[in-house]
Amino acid sequence: MKFWLAYLLIVPLLAFSQEDFDSSPNEKKLEWNGNLDVKYSLLQMSQTSPAYRLQFYSSKDISRYLSQYRIEPYLNAEYKSGSVGFFMKTHATYFSDEEATVDLFEAYARYSPTLNTSLQIGKSIYNWGKGYAFNPVGYVNPLKDPENPELAQAGILSANVEYIKSFSSSSLQTFAAQALIIPAINTINNRFGEAKYTDVAAKLYFLFLDTDIDLMIYQGSRNPKRYGFDVSKNIMENLEFHTEFGLTRNADRYFIDDGVLSREHGDVYSYLVGIRYLSIWNTTVIAEYYRNGFGLSKTEYESYYNYLINGLAIGTPVAIQQTLGISQTYFKSNTSMQDYLYVKLTQPEPFDLLYFTPSVYTIYNLQDNSFLLSTNFTYKPETNLEFIIWYTSMFGKEASEFGSRQVEQKVELWMRAYF
Repeated sequence: MKFWLAYLLIVPLLAFSQEDFDSSPNEKKLEWNGNLDVKYSLLQMSQTSPAYRLQFYSSKDISRYLSQYRIEPYLNAEYKSGSVGFFMKTHATYFSDEEATVDLFEAYARYSPTLNTSLQIGKSIYNWGKGYAFNPVGYVNPLKDPENPELAQAGILSANVEYIKSFSSSSLQTFAAQALIIPAINTINNRFGEAKYTDVAAKLYFLFLDTDIDLMIYQGSRNPKRYGFDVSKNIMENLEFHTEFGLTRNADRYFIDDGVLSREHGDVYSYLVGIRYLSIWNTTVIAEYYRNGFGLSKTEYESYYNYLINGLAIGTPVAIQQTLGISQTYFKSNTSMQDYLYVKLTQPEPFDLLYFTPSVYTIYNLQDNSFLLSTNFTYKPETNLEFIIWYTSMFGKEASEFGSRQVEQKVELWMRAYF
């Protein structure tokens, strides 16, 4: 059934590609760029946190203060020859000679037979949704970290075709359609996937009456069906409004009930409402409310917290591993509860301090009144050089989400060199 759906989605888009043939000259162009991040972190750990005690259970006498030093090189390449292009993004993390990884964020080929149509195959990063810190309709996006929404992450293996058309109408100004085929994520021997678990997704975009509107659908045999939409509009020249709404059909939501992992099956709704405001002082304010339908209520989080405490109280290696495994498998999200408020303020070059940009943001849990507060200071004396100081602190009661985090406070020092 999904193959017929993919056929019905993609073939009409390819038919549209017969319009507006691109007869641009066959120019060849190769570009390389990237950056090197050097990061030092100083962390004050919460030794009373059950998450911390589980994670470091076998390390009894470590200091409350930990440090981390790492190097992260990013290397990107782009090659174009007429209507054909190849794009690649790589990332590596180096902690030591014994601990280093290399990640392929993107590697795809794109063919644009016309000005309106493109066909893309490979590993790609998608950015569905209008939210800044959260994306309840980001069905094909990398999992976003609300503490660092702009962090580059790995894409997914996929094939997609996209069609874009502009109109002279005063109502409908632009229409775009994108269809994706996503191979099975769960593989056999890390190489083979069952064809029946191939997923398909599609997005329709409309610029209607100066309003951005997206409609999304995601369908798979193993993954639940998902439907969503987002809207973005500039209410005033300096004020933008955006919202997202997502429905996941027949989904599983996990929680702890009477000390046992339990599952609730049914439809799950998640949504977001936000604004972006630019003041006359050039201050940018981003504010978003996020409702996470998969999250825990306050009572459910307290049950989860007590479950971690009980696992520690038993204290056997089996109990520790089982408790830690369930925590990391079913409750590893950075937004594990239901209601959040995100607010960020950014002020470029305050008091005429050139090349200096401070910002402050908070993620506030509206259920248990715990929150995260972070400040970021960026100094960019050269076009290709940037220094960042990033301080973050957690606030909340012992059994609250942010109050029970492993890290109480942290300071990060970054140097980023571009080329």
